[in-house]
Amino acid sequence: MLASVLGMIRNGTTHIAVATDHVIESFRNKLWPGYKTSAGVPRDLLAQFHLLEEVLSAAGIAVWPMIKFEADDALAAGAAAAVRKKRVKQVIVCTPDKDLAQCVTGTRVVQLNRRTSVTLD
Repeated sequence: MLASVLGMIRNGTTHIAVATDHVIESFRNKLWPGYKTSAGVPRDLLAQFHLLEEVLSAAGIAVWPMIKFEADDALAAGAAAAVRKKRVKQVIVCTPDKDLAQCVTGTRVVQLNRRTSVTLD
């Protein structure tokens, strides 16, 4: 995550926000039995979220730690808010999660999978 954020800054990204899932479970678990949980996620991985948030915050990066909603919800809301500003030329949602493709709007809001270097528009 840190390497991705630093790479974006080196490549000229001017505004960055990182959303994290503090609690994997959300209101969706009550709506759909079997919805994803933190079961099976290694404890040492879950423990890294707080450290990641501290490091990003110290670097001046906006951090959105999600508790009642999921990180995807924050990314979608952030993209919707940013694209309403006329001075924003493009919003890049960086995630491999295909669910966020619903945020894509032409070339104004695009989705980048940094692992595969594929951009959806």
